[in-house]
Amino acid sequence: MKFEKLAGDCNRDDCPGIYSTGKGTVVVQGDLLTDTTGLTPSPGEAAVEIPLHLIEEAARALGR
Repeated sequence: MKFEKLAGDCNRDDCPGIYSTGKGTVVVQGDLLTDTTGLTPSPGEAAVEIPLHLIEEAARALGR
């Protein structure tokens, strides 16, 4: 799968980021949450945390 970075805080691969996949979806990379009290990811899913400003930055990159 090809990823195009829409938003992120740095140039390393381990930073929070939002990526376009080119197939109408996005991938969110962030810190894995270990305390998910009140949130139950389904099998095969994980919850990650990213700064709110990344969502705003990604929306601007998409022209929204």
